[in-house]
Amino acid sequence: MKRRVLMLVAALVLLPALAVFASGTGEGGKAAAGKKFRIAVSLPAANNAWQAKLLDSINAEVAKDTTNFEITVKNGVDDADQLNQMTTFKGGGYDMIVCLPGNGTLMTPICQEVYKSGTKLMIIDRAIEGDTYTVFYGGDNAQCGKNAAKYLGDRLKGQGQIAILRSYVGTPIDLQRYNGFMDVLKASYPGIKVLVEGDGEFNQQAGLKSMSDILPAYPHIDAIYTQDDEAAVGALTAIKNANRTDIQFITGYGGGKTAYKFMQDKNPLFGASMSYFPTMGGRGLAMAKQILQGKTFPKDNIEATVVVTQDNVSKYLNDAY
Repeated sequence: MKRRVLMLVAALVLLPALAVFASGTGEGGKAAAGKKFRIAVSLPAANNAWQAKLLDSINAEVAKDTTNFEITVKNGVDDADQLNQMTTFKGGGYDMIVCLPGNGTLMTPICQEVYKSGTKLMIIDRAIEGDTYTVFYGGDNAQCGKNAAKYLGDRLKGQGQIAILRSYVGTPIDLQRYNGFMDVLKASYPGIKVLVEGDGEFNQQAGLKSMSDILPAYPHIDAIYTQDDEAAVGALTAIKNANRTDIQFITGYGGGKTAYKFMQDKNPLFGASMSYFPTMGGRGLAMAKQILQGKTFPKDNIEATVVVTQDNVSKYLNDAY
Protein backbone atom coordinates (compact mmCIF):
# COMPACT_ATOMS: atom_id res chain seq x y z
CA MET A 1 0.00 0.00 0.00
CA LYS A 2 2.81 2.38 0.92
CA ARG A 3 4.48 1.70 -2.43
CA ARG A 4 1.23 2.50 -4.31
CA VAL A 5 0.95 5.85 -2.50
CA LEU A 6 4.55 6.74 -3.36
CA MET A 7 3.95 5.88 -7.02
CA LEU A 8 0.88 8.13 -7.08
CA VAL A 9 2.81 11.04 -5.56
CA ALA A 10 5.58 10.59 -8.12
CA ALA A 11 3.06 10.62 -10.96
CA LEU A 12 1.53 13.86 -9.73
CA VAL A 13 4.94 15.54 -9.52
CA LEU A 14 5.54 14.78 -13.18
CA LEU A 15 2.46 16.68 -14.41
CA PRO A 16 3.44 19.43 -16.91
CA ALA A 17 4.15 22.67 -15.07
CA LEU A 18 2.41 24.97 -17.51
CA ALA A 19 -0.90 23.15 -17.84
CA VAL A 20 -3.97 24.13 -15.86
CA PHE A 21 -5.73 21.21 -14.16
CA ALA A 22 -9.15 21.06 -12.55
CA SER A 23 -8.98 19.98 -8.91
CA GLY A 24 -11.37 19.64 -6.01
CA THR A 25 -14.27 19.25 -8.44
CA GLY A 26 -15.05 15.57 -8.14
CA GLU A 27 -13.97 12.69 -10.35
CA GLY A 28 -13.26 13.59 -13.96
CA GLY A 29 -13.72 17.31 -13.38
CA LYS A 30 -17.46 16.91 -12.77
CA ALA A 31 -19.27 18.62 -9.94
CA ALA A 32 -20.87 16.39 -7.34
CA ALA A 33 -24.38 15.26 -8.21
CA GLY A 34 -26.82 18.14 -7.87
CA LYS A 35 -24.05 20.67 -7.21
CA LYS A 36 -23.14 23.54 -9.51
CA PHE A 37 -19.68 24.91 -10.08
CA ARG A 38 -19.50 28.37 -8.48
CA ILE A 39 -17.60 31.14 -10.26
CA ALA A 40 -17.19 34.76 -9.12
CA VAL A 41 -16.28 37.41 -11.69
CA SER A 42 -14.74 40.67 -10.47
CA LEU A 43 -14.59 43.57 -12.93
CA PRO A 44 -13.67 47.24 -12.68
CA ALA A 45 -16.28 49.93 -13.25
CA ALA A 46 -17.99 49.64 -16.65
CA ASN A 47 -17.30 53.33 -17.19
CA ASN A 48 -16.06 53.16 -20.75
CA ALA A 49 -17.29 51.51 -23.93
CA TRP A 50 -14.66 48.73 -23.85
CA GLN A 51 -15.63 47.64 -20.35
CA ALA A 52 -19.34 47.87 -21.12
CA LYS A 53 -18.93 45.62 -24.18
CA LEU A 54 -16.82 43.18 -22.17
CA LEU A 55 -19.53 43.00 -19.51
CA ASP A 56 -22.13 42.25 -22.19
CA SER A 57 -20.01 39.39 -23.54
CA ILE A 58 -19.54 37.94 -20.05
CA ASN A 59 -23.26 38.12 -19.27
CA ALA A 60 -24.04 36.41 -22.57
CA GLU A 61 -21.68 33.56 -21.63
CA VAL A 62 -23.25 33.32 -18.15
CA ALA A 63 -26.66 32.78 -19.72
CA LYS A 64 -25.49 29.83 -21.81
CA ASP A 65 -25.42 27.35 -18.91
CA THR A 66 -27.18 28.00 -15.64
CA THR A 67 -27.65 24.28 -14.96
CA ASN A 68 -24.02 23.42 -14.26
CA PHE A 69 -22.70 26.82 -13.22
CA GLU A 70 -23.66 29.43 -10.67
CA ILE A 71 -21.85 32.62 -11.71
CA THR A 72 -21.76 35.90 -9.81
CA VAL A 73 -20.63 38.96 -11.79
CA LYS A 74 -19.84 42.25 -10.07
CA ASN A 75 -18.35 45.55 -11.24
CA GLY A 76 -16.45 47.66 -8.74
CA VAL A 77 -17.39 51.31 -8.39
CA ASP A 78 -13.68 52.15 -8.14
CA ASP A 79 -10.39 50.41 -7.32
CA ALA A 80 -11.08 50.31 -3.59
CA ASP A 81 -14.51 48.79 -4.16
CA GLN A 82 -13.07 46.11 -6.43
CA LEU A 83 -10.48 45.29 -3.77
CA ASN A 84 -13.23 44.84 -1.18
CA GLN A 85 -15.19 42.78 -3.68
CA MET A 86 -12.26 40.41 -4.21
CA THR A 87 -11.74 40.09 -0.46
CA THR A 88 -15.37 39.01 -0.10
CA PHE A 89 -15.09 36.58 -3.00
CA LYS A 90 -11.97 35.02 -1.46
CA GLY A 91 -13.96 33.77 1.50
CA GLY A 92 -17.03 32.84 -0.51
CA GLY A 93 -16.24 29.20 -1.24
CA TYR A 94 -16.03 29.65 -5.02
CA ASP A 95 -14.49 27.04 -7.29
CA MET A 96 -12.90 29.78 -9.38
CA ILE A 97 -12.54 33.55 -9.24
CA VAL A 98 -12.17 35.45 -12.51
CA CYS A 99 -10.68 38.93 -12.17
CA LEU A 100 -10.09 41.77 -14.58
CA PRO A 101 -8.05 44.07 -12.32
CA GLY A 102 -8.83 47.76 -12.74
CA ASN A 103 -5.40 48.47 -11.30
CA GLY A 104 -3.12 45.47 -11.65
CA THR A 105 -0.61 46.73 -9.09
CA LEU A 106 -3.23 47.44 -6.42
CA MET A 107 -4.97 44.12 -7.01
CA THR A 108 -1.82 41.98 -6.94
CA PRO A 109 -1.78 41.22 -3.17
CA ILE A 110 -5.42 40.08 -2.99
CA CYS A 111 -4.98 37.99 -6.14
CA GLN A 112 -1.93 36.37 -4.56
CA GLU A 113 -4.01 35.58 -1.47
CA VAL A 114 -6.76 34.00 -3.56
CA TYR A 115 -4.30 31.87 -5.49
CA LYS A 116 -2.40 30.75 -2.39
CA SER A 117 -5.68 29.83 -0.68
CA GLY A 118 -6.18 27.08 -3.27
CA THR A 119 -9.01 28.75 -5.19
CA LYS A 120 -8.46 28.75 -8.93
CA LEU A 121 -7.80 32.26 -10.25
CA MET A 122 -8.18 33.51 -13.81
CA ILE A 123 -6.82 36.96 -14.72
CA ILE A 124 -8.38 38.60 -17.78
CA ASP A 125 -6.96 41.38 -19.96
CA ARG A 126 -4.89 43.42 -17.48
CA ALA A 127 -1.97 41.63 -15.87
CA ILE A 128 -1.12 41.61 -12.20
CA GLU A 129 2.47 41.65 -10.99
CA GLY A 130 4.08 38.22 -11.07
CA ASP A 131 2.46 34.92 -12.02
CA THR A 132 0.43 33.93 -8.96
CA TYR A 133 -2.63 32.88 -10.91
CA THR A 134 -4.01 29.70 -12.42
CA VAL A 135 -4.50 31.05 -15.92
CA PHE A 136 -4.26 34.35 -17.80
CA TYR A 137 -6.37 35.29 -20.81
CA GLY A 138 -5.78 38.59 -22.57
CA GLY A 139 -4.57 40.59 -25.51
CA ASP A 140 -0.93 41.07 -26.45
CA ASN A 141 -0.34 44.53 -25.01
CA ALA A 142 3.41 44.49 -25.54
CA GLN A 143 2.95 43.57 -29.21
CA CYS A 144 0.36 46.33 -29.56
CA GLY A 145 3.01 48.79 -28.38
CA LYS A 146 5.56 47.40 -30.82
CA ASN A 147 3.07 47.60 -33.67
CA ALA A 148 2.25 51.20 -32.77
CA ALA A 149 5.93 52.18 -32.78
CA LYS A 150 6.45 50.64 -36.21
CA TYR A 151 3.35 52.31 -37.62
CA LEU A 152 4.25 55.70 -36.17
CA GLY A 153 7.95 55.43 -37.02
CA ASP A 154 7.30 54.44 -40.62
CA ARG A 155 4.73 57.19 -41.17
CA LEU A 156 7.11 59.83 -39.79
CA LYS A 157 9.97 58.33 -41.82
CA GLY A 158 12.00 58.03 -38.66
CA GLN A 159 12.05 61.74 -37.81
CA GLY A 160 9.83 63.89 -35.64
CA GLN A 161 8.58 64.91 -32.22
CA ILE A 162 5.81 63.05 -30.47
CA ALA A 163 3.67 63.09 -27.34
CA ILE A 164 2.47 60.00 -25.46
CA LEU A 165 -0.76 59.47 -23.56
CA ARG A 166 -0.33 56.51 -21.25
CA SER A 167 -2.97 54.59 -19.26
CA TYR A 168 -2.73 54.76 -15.47
CA VAL A 169 1.03 55.21 -15.44
CA GLY A 170 2.97 52.40 -13.79
CA THR A 171 0.26 49.73 -13.82
CA PRO A 172 1.17 46.44 -15.52
CA ILE A 173 -0.99 47.07 -18.61
CA ASP A 174 0.47 50.57 -19.01
CA LEU A 175 4.02 49.26 -18.74
CA GLN A 176 3.39 46.53 -21.31
CA ARG A 177 2.00 49.01 -23.83
CA TYR A 178 4.59 51.68 -23.07
CA ASN A 179 7.68 49.46 -22.91
CA GLY A 180 6.76 47.60 -26.10
CA PHE A 181 6.44 50.94 -27.87
CA MET A 182 9.62 52.46 -26.45
CA ASP A 183 11.74 49.37 -27.10
CA VAL A 184 10.98 49.50 -30.83
CA LEU A 185 11.17 53.30 -31.00
CA LYS A 186 14.65 53.39 -29.44
CA ALA A 187 15.97 50.47 -31.47
CA SER A 188 14.58 51.36 -34.89
CA TYR A 189 13.64 55.06 -34.90
CA PRO A 190 16.26 57.02 -32.93
CA GLY A 191 15.36 60.19 -34.84
CA ILE A 192 11.97 60.39 -33.15
CA LYS A 193 11.95 62.38 -29.90
CA VAL A 194 9.40 61.95 -27.12
CA LEU A 195 8.58 65.48 -25.95
CA VAL A 196 6.12 64.77 -23.16
CA GLU A 197 4.00 62.06 -21.56
CA GLY A 198 0.54 62.43 -20.09
CA ASP A 199 -2.08 60.04 -18.72
CA GLY A 200 -5.19 59.49 -20.81
CA GLU A 201 -6.39 56.65 -18.58
CA PHE A 202 -9.07 54.76 -20.53
CA ASN A 203 -11.64 57.45 -21.26
CA GLN A 204 -12.36 60.51 -23.37
CA GLN A 205 -12.45 62.94 -20.45
CA ALA A 206 -8.93 62.07 -19.29
CA GLY A 207 -7.64 62.14 -22.87
CA LEU A 208 -9.18 65.58 -23.42
CA LYS A 209 -7.77 66.99 -20.18
CA SER A 210 -4.29 65.55 -20.61
CA MET A 211 -3.95 66.74 -24.19
CA SER A 212 -5.41 70.16 -23.32
CA ASP A 213 -2.66 70.52 -20.71
CA ILE A 214 0.08 69.41 -23.12
CA LEU A 215 -0.74 71.47 -26.22
CA PRO A 216 -0.02 75.00 -24.88
CA ALA A 217 3.46 73.96 -23.70
CA TYR A 218 4.54 72.33 -26.98
CA PRO A 219 4.00 74.42 -30.12
CA HIS A 220 5.07 71.67 -32.51
CA ILE A 221 4.12 67.99 -32.20
CA ASP A 222 4.23 65.67 -35.20
CA ALA A 223 2.23 62.73 -33.87
CA ILE A 224 0.69 61.30 -30.70
CA TYR A 225 0.91 57.74 -29.41
CA THR A 226 -2.16 57.06 -27.29
CA GLN A 227 -2.69 53.82 -25.38
CA ASP A 228 -6.49 53.78 -25.62
CA ASP A 229 -9.03 54.65 -28.34
CA GLU A 230 -11.32 56.53 -25.97
CA ALA A 231 -8.41 58.63 -24.72
CA ALA A 232 -7.39 59.23 -28.34
CA VAL A 233 -10.86 60.53 -29.19
CA GLY A 234 -10.64 62.93 -26.25
CA ALA A 235 -7.20 64.05 -27.39
CA LEU A 236 -8.55 64.74 -30.88
CA THR A 237 -11.21 66.99 -29.35
CA ALA A 238 -8.45 68.95 -27.59
CA ILE A 239 -6.49 69.24 -30.85
CA LYS A 240 -9.57 70.54 -32.66
CA ASN A 241 -10.39 73.00 -29.87
CA ALA A 242 -6.82 74.36 -30.01
CA ASN A 243 -6.90 74.70 -33.82
CA ARG A 244 -3.62 72.82 -34.07
CA THR A 245 -2.50 72.00 -37.60
CA ASP A 246 1.01 70.70 -36.83
CA ILE A 247 -0.13 67.29 -35.58
CA GLN A 248 -0.17 64.81 -38.46
CA PHE A 249 -1.94 61.87 -36.80
CA ILE A 250 -2.75 60.03 -33.61
CA THR A 251 -2.85 56.33 -32.80
CA GLY A 252 -5.09 54.50 -30.32
CA TYR A 253 -5.79 51.09 -28.82
CA GLY A 254 -8.68 48.74 -28.42
CA GLY A 255 -11.27 48.99 -31.21
CA GLY A 256 -13.63 51.82 -30.23
CA LYS A 257 -16.58 52.56 -32.53
CA THR A 258 -15.85 56.28 -32.58
CA ALA A 259 -12.23 55.66 -33.53
CA TYR A 260 -13.30 53.21 -36.23
CA LYS A 261 -15.83 55.74 -37.54
CA PHE A 262 -13.05 58.32 -37.83
CA MET A 263 -11.04 55.89 -39.92
CA GLN A 264 -14.06 54.80 -41.95
CA ASP A 265 -14.73 58.46 -42.76
CA LYS A 266 -11.06 58.96 -43.74
CA ASN A 267 -10.38 61.45 -40.97
CA PRO A 268 -6.72 62.29 -41.61
CA LEU A 269 -5.89 62.68 -37.93
CA PHE A 270 -6.87 59.22 -36.72
CA GLY A 271 -4.11 57.00 -38.06
CA ALA A 272 -4.56 53.54 -36.56
CA SER A 273 -5.92 51.53 -33.64
CA MET A 274 -3.83 48.72 -32.15
CA SER A 275 -6.83 46.49 -31.53
CA TYR A 276 -7.94 43.45 -29.64
CA PHE A 277 -11.54 43.16 -28.69
CA PRO A 278 -13.61 43.15 -25.47
CA THR A 279 -15.51 40.04 -26.53
CA MET A 280 -12.52 38.28 -24.96
CA GLY A 281 -14.49 38.55 -21.70
CA GLY A 282 -16.97 35.92 -22.81
CA ARG A 283 -14.25 33.74 -24.27
CA GLY A 284 -12.30 33.94 -21.02
CA LEU A 285 -15.31 32.91 -18.95
CA ALA A 286 -15.95 30.00 -21.34
CA MET A 287 -12.35 28.88 -20.72
CA ALA A 288 -12.89 29.13 -16.95
CA LYS A 289 -15.90 26.82 -17.24
CA GLN A 290 -13.90 24.30 -19.28
CA ILE A 291 -11.08 24.30 -16.73
CA LEU A 292 -13.53 23.41 -13.96
CA GLN A 293 -14.84 20.60 -16.15
CA GLY A 294 -11.37 19.13 -16.51
CA LYS A 295 -9.91 20.62 -19.70
CA THR A 296 -6.33 21.89 -19.74
CA PHE A 297 -4.87 25.09 -21.16
CA PRO A 298 -1.49 26.83 -21.09
CA LYS A 299 -0.95 29.13 -18.12
CA ASP A 300 -0.83 32.21 -20.38
CA ASN A 301 -3.25 32.57 -23.30
CA ILE A 302 -2.70 35.61 -25.51
CA GLU A 303 -5.01 36.79 -28.29
CA ALA A 304 -3.44 38.21 -31.43
CA THR A 305 -3.48 41.95 -31.99
CA VAL A 306 -4.55 43.71 -35.19
CA VAL A 307 -3.36 47.03 -36.61
CA VAL A 308 -6.61 48.61 -37.84
CA THR A 309 -6.27 51.49 -40.31
CA GLN A 310 -8.40 53.25 -42.89
CA ASP A 311 -7.40 50.54 -45.36
CA ASN A 312 -8.80 47.57 -43.39
CA VAL A 313 -11.25 49.04 -40.85
CA SER A 314 -14.29 47.69 -42.75
CA LYS A 315 -13.22 44.13 -41.80
CA TYR A 316 -13.50 44.86 -38.08
CA LEU A 317 -16.57 47.09 -37.73
CA ASN A 318 -18.60 44.27 -36.16
CA ASP A 319 -15.96 43.82 -33.46
CA ALA A 320 -15.86 47.47 -32.45
CA TYR A 321 -17.28 48.62 -29.12
